[in-house]
Amino acid sequence: MLDQLTVSAPSRLHFGLFSVGNKVKRRFGGAGLMIEEPRTKIEITSSSRFEILPHRDSSACQRAITAWFDSLKVTLKNDFSITQLTELPLSVRIKETPHRHAGFGSGTQLALAAAFAVNSFLELPVPPPEEIAVSVGRGKRSAIGSHGFFRGGFLVDRGKLTTDLLAPLDFQVDFPQNWRIVTMISRNGAGLFGNQELDAFAKLPQTTQTERNQMIQIVRNQVLPGLLKTDLDAFGDGIFEFGRRSGMMFERIQNGPYYGAEAESLVNKIRKRGIRGVGQSSWGPCIFAVLDNDGEADDLMRWLKINYESPLLINKCRADNQGVRIERSFGASVKNN
Repeated sequence: MLDQLTVSAPSRLHFGLFSVGNKVKRRFGGAGLMIEEPRTKIEITSSSRFEILPHRDSSACQRAITAWFDSLKVTLKNDFSITQLTELPLSVRIKETPHRHAGFGSGTQLALAAAFAVNSFLELPVPPPEEIAVSVGRGKRSAIGSHGFFRGGFLVDRGKLTTDLLAPLDFQVDFPQNWRIVTMISRNGAGLFGNQELDAFAKLPQTTQTERNQMIQIVRNQVLPGLLKTDLDAFGDGIFEFGRRSGMMFERIQNGPYYGAEAESLVNKIRKRGIRGVGQSSWGPCIFAVLDNDGEADDLMRWLKINYESPLLINKCRADNQGVRIERSFGASVKNN
């Protein structure tokens, strides 16, 4: 057994859904991107008793590990003679997590990282994405974060049939490493989550198959060609249009395509600067912009700091094309992968 293990997972930007409601055969679906920062990091060390050290996300971590344990009770009993969660010989420390309910997919990344870390610490076989995601209660709608946890890069989620445990991954490709992503989070609020999110989805108008097909065509005919040709203008226009149209599915809740008037104003002002790839991640409040290089990203960040009095948390990063990383320690030796 290992002495120590650290799991580090990227965050997820969700560019939008193909559909909402039950009128279509495949529900939800959409496109998104894994980014290097902020990250979810969990450290596990050997211990005489199971514990999760205090952290704001300790309860969510506890729920994920409990769900993972319940899904593997037979294996844990047969291989380790462990019959109760409290018998797991490890201590869990949450080292980093993104802002919660901000559009980074923090709940999915934490749940997967926690389960994956314990699974890896015990040196059990890595389960398929659909099994580990379902075991910790993730992927009920979007599967971008679940597939992206393992794969990284730019991803397209096909949408979920009623028989699917997890929506299948339709497409994945590495994102250009020279492109930069600037994220902006208003400190004045948080996106919907939990019961509020469930209530919101229940109130949304039903997307028709024609409308869903139109959303798919934007990704197929604009977003993907721009990405594969590393044509940032084409990619950016496609992502902006896709996100705006997807946001209008939620107009009844958001009063527009974005998380309130402040977010919409920010998107429009950035677009007026000639930056085409701008949008909102999931329910927000995270607004993102995709730029060609460090210099352009730095220029935008300087402009934001000068022109925005309302508090914004601004960050610059690259795409993450790898997915989850593991650092294992066997006594004095350390192995990364």
